[in-house]
Amino acid sequence: PVKERTAEALLSLKETYGTEKDGATINISLSREDIASLVGTATETVIRLLSVFRREKTLDLIGKKIKILDLKKLVLEANCESFTNKKHVFF
Repeated sequence: PVKERTAEALLSLKETYGTEKDGATINISLSREDIASLVGTATETVIRLLSVFRREKTLDLIGKKIKILDLKKLVLEANCESFTNKKHVFF
C-alpha cells in the first residue's frame, strides 16, 4: 500500500540524511513532487497521505521540511522490519 511505502520512504530519508539539531526534522528539503517520485505515486496522493500523518500527529510539515513527531508510529506504519533490525533501533 502507498501509505506504507510513504512511511518507509520517510524513514529511509531520515536514515540517509539524518536530522537537524532538534533530532526530529529530516535534514533535507523535498517538494511533494520529489516525495511522490520516491514513493512511486501521484503528487496528490502524497499530499493527502502527508495530511493524514499530520492529523494522526505522526509528523509535522514545515514548508519543504518534515519533522517526525512519533517515530515509533511511523516505523509501525511502514510495516518494515528493516528499520527495527539494524544496529540502531529507531525507538
